[in-house]
Amino acid sequence: MSRRIAATAAALAAAAAALCSTASAAPASAGPPQPPLPVTHGAAVPLPPDEAEALATAPAAVPSGETTVPVSPAVALGASSLPGAHTAVESGLTETEAVGLAAPEEARPSPDYSWAIQMCWADRAWWQWGTWPYQQRLVNTTYWCAVYGQRITYRTTTVTTSGTLCGTNWRADQLIGGGIGYHGMTIRASAGFACPTAIPWLTLHPSHHLDVFFGDRGRAVITGSG
Repeated sequence: MSRRIAATAAALAAAAAALCSTASAAPASAGPPQPPLPVTHGAAVPLPPDEAEALATAPAAVPSGETTVPVSPAVALGASSLPGAHTAVESGLTETEAVGLAAPEEARPSPDYSWAIQMCWADRAWWQWGTWPYQQRLVNTTYWCAVYGQRITYRTTTVTTSGTLCGTNWRADQLIGGGIGYHGMTIRASAGFACPTAIPWLTLHPSHHLDVFFGDRGRAVITGSG
């Protein structure tokens, strides 16, 4: 029996190494890079309403970007402590088990048990509406883990925003497809902005959303925005 377990463990370790090398050529990191900074043109001052609205709705020169990197289970777990993070784990698992730092009780080694390959990733997707100084940028940063090719077991999402003149009224994230226990999930990040004009009592209030799909093999892709 011990020979059988040892042989199985060796075979699965080799498979894990192969999957890690094909899933991503990059080593595990602390997270994806930050989006590029906007191009500025001197001092930013509120403009008349018509001009402000034209800039707030104009297409950005570089409207979006998205980067995915592999991360360690510890980094994925630590991301749940980021300000504003919303976290979900597979039913019956602790966060530590869901990221693969510990095996759940029912999955401890037995003669009939095969070790699953647990992997984690981080993705930062962003979209920008408008141009300086009325740009509004929305960023979805999500860390997630999965039993490779089988199901997602953990995710934590943080929504952030930025702008030169445009402040933020609210932020939110929402699961709109799939989820924990599925092969994939789609998360919608959304936010409402407040963009002042030269008339003190007249403020623009655009709101936007960004949809990103995450898969159980480390794939992430922007699927919609508005």
